[in-house]
Amino acid sequence: MAYQDFLKDYKDNNTGSVMVLYGAEDFLTSWAIDKIIADNVDEESRELDVRIIDGETASAYDILSEARAYSMFSAKRVVVVKNYLPMYRKTADAGMEELQEYAAEIMTAPDESPSILVFAVESMHSGSLTAYAKQLIKTCKSYEFARLERAELNSFINKRIRSAGKMLGSRELSHLIDVTGYYNRDSGYFLSHMDQDLAKLTGACENDSIDIKLIDEIMMGDGDKFVFGLIDAMVAGNKSKSLEITETIIRDEDGAMAVLALLTKQFEIMYDALELSERGMSMGQMAKSTGVNEYRFKKAYTAARRYGIDRIKSMLLDLYEDDRKIKSGEIDKDSALELFVINAAS
Repeated sequence: MAYQDFLKDYKDNNTGSVMVLYGAEDFLTSWAIDKIIADNVDEESRELDVRIIDGETASAYDILSEARAYSMFSAKRVVVVKNYLPMYRKTADAGMEELQEYAAEIMTAPDESPSILVFAVESMHSGSLTAYAKQLIKTCKSYEFARLERAELNSFINKRIRSAGKMLGSRELSHLIDVTGYYNRDSGYFLSHMDQDLAKLTGACENDSIDIKLIDEIMMGDGDKFVFGLIDAMVAGNKSKSLEITETIIRDEDGAMAVLALLTKQFEIMYDALELSERGMSMGQMAKSTGVNEYRFKKAYTAARRYGIDRIKSMLLDLYEDDRKIKSGEIDKDSALELFVINAAS
């Protein structure tokens, strides 16, 4: 809840003059820094009164020098130290203890500081915080910007959709979050990606409301769209539709090899889904256990139930054999895809 904590403290003027910002969501760290700068330094003075320091190369004395400097134009300067090395790597810096003492002093008398000093640790380093960093976190006002909770994420999305003059229903909102995989274990999808994708969605929406079809079109890659459509046609036994999609992949996309790889991955998920289901796991538990995007997992589970575990196992073995034959030159990739699809749709 650091996002809400920061908002409350900031509104109450309780963030102090030294802060540590870290965590998984670099987007929120950047947002907080931008807000601090915008509210404390006039735009025309920012070239002089905003200092962005590379903490991987700067010494503690460099940071102290900037933090202690006074401004002729702004009430306070803003000094942002990005990735101060001793905070995530055990290393020696002659003035690091003095820097920590300065932070402690300023926290007890924030009005005496000529600068707002912000230590920002990017997500790639936030999992490796040193004892020095943890002490700074205790000393200063600190905010760990983790992934947003569901209500906060809903608000984040809706705010951007509405500001673009569009609408998004609750069903479509839930589908959008599922497709992104934001809450998947070890997900590489963050708010920065969400912000970019929402801009694409609102830009591509020709009507007032964003529907599921547009979400799938924008958020899923072509390979995923082809694979989901192809599997739906195959499990339905619709051979003509399956071959139509296959011919499109071969003719327009030249993507037989990529789709075969995606098919293999999806059939592996289908096999896992049935095995985990037999253990009595819920959909959410199964998706979390495998680390698979829940939307993809639901699609896989629905198809898997129609095929059955024995047939899925047989088709997986066919896919592994096709991969071997393609790589050894025994069969053409396009022919391998066509033959697999004909068998799977029968």
